[in-house]
Amino acid sequence: MEIISRSDILLEILDSRFPKSCRLYSIEKYIKNFNKKLILVLNKSDLVPEDFLDIVVDAFNNEFPTVYVSTKTRRGSRLLRKMIKDISNKNKEKIYIGLFGYPNTGKSSISNLLTGRKRSLTSPSPGFTKGLQMIRLSRRYYIIDSPGIILPREEYKMAILGSIRIENIKFPEKAVFYLYKHIGKSPFKDYYNIEFNNFKDLYDKLRKKYNIKDKNWIKRISIIILNDWYKGNIRGYWL
Repeated sequence: MEIISRSDILLEILDSRFPKSCRLYSIEKYIKNFNKKLILVLNKSDLVPEDFLDIVVDAFNNEFPTVYVSTKTRRGSRLLRKMIKDISNKNKEKIYIGLFGYPNTGKSSISNLLTGRKRSLTSPSPGFTKGLQMIRLSRRYYIIDSPGIILPREEYKMAILGSIRIENIKFPEKAVFYLYKHIGKSPFKDYYNIEFNNFKDLYDKLRKKYNIKDKNWIKRISIIILNDWYKGNIRGYWL
């Protein structure tokens, strides 16, 4: 991968709500073989409890330096900068920092967080960063932002990440079921203020709540749920 060969330090951007599922282990191994430095960055940390984040950081630190940040609240930005500085090669005049990860984990937002200003374009739409972008962080440090890495065989995980467009998913209800299995009933009950017995009953109750009567009601409800998950309205997390 070009971004690995061009970078001195790599930042793998993960979604804090399900960080282990976001990790690209084959690419981590590739980075290690190239003898490059890697930091795991847990983004969207404002969506999960701090005690969960501490557990994740303790576990991941056994493999690579790990930090949690929030691009919304700017939490963790100072620590991330310090970690980058601490592992930088003191003998190099310029240090290149590569950002990679699944689409929609917030790579461009992390870039903006590090620079302290909006330098790379950001969008909630998957695949917005089209090619490698070079962004100057300081006289010595430069950021390389890459497009997201999509693995089609993991379509439903990509749907939960928001890495692919919902309309491109043949059965979005399967993506919702993937989410339901991991976070349980409570987050849905809390946000939608409904009581239900099982996954099918959840759809029936939401159908009534939103008064959806057309034949595509299952898909429409699936889209509603996935959009609420993307926005952080439905709160849930797992390792």
